[in-house]
Amino acid sequence: MNFLAHSLFANGSTERVAGQFCGDFVRGSDLSQFTEGIQEGIRRHRRIDAFTDRHPEVKLVHDLFKPPIRRFAGIITDVSFDYFLANDWQRYCEQPLEAHVAWVHEALNKHLHELPPQLQRFIAFIQRENVLLGNREFRGVELTLQRLSMRSSRWAPMADAGPVVWAHREALAACFATFFPTLLSDEQANWVGRKGGEA
Repeated sequence: MNFLAHSLFANGSTERVAGQFCGDFVRGSDLSQFTEGIQEGIRRHRRIDAFTDRHPEVKLVHDLFKPPIRRFAGIITDVSFDYFLANDWQRYCEQPLEAHVAWVHEALNKHLHELPPQLQRFIAFIQRENVLLGNREFRGVELTLQRLSMRSSRWAPMADAGPVVWAHREALAACFATFFPTLLSDEQANWVGRKGGEA
């Protein structure tokens, strides 16, 4: 999943939302440099990504993407899912999207000094460009894919992925509508189980 979706699973904790954003910027199993709350956010990010990658509906929708963008099908799908989430936000969260994004920004700023330098720069960027709210428009998907394409020459094909996503938007939306509730249920069960174990 991409950043808007990940932020939904923080359960109201500023540390966990910071950890959710850390998930793509921290490697390895040694997380001892972080607080327990940030560590839990990183672990949750990794659980969510693993659940998404192995979900049969998501695997099927990856087949919509052909070479040369096929190798990036998982990333492209994740980016498109934030678009569908943003446009059906009230189904999944009682808090308005604008208020949620404002809270995410505040949480990230609160823990900024605890985060890796590369993530600190990314946080400044997403706030300056209002990236999370930008997911409400399909242009936000296109811009994210174009930015990703500039990482290296190997990623260049991503620049042309936007029209492919748009062409298959109905299939991708149907996949999201089936998949995302199962992710919510799985994470809720995991969260309740962890709280029960800690009691």
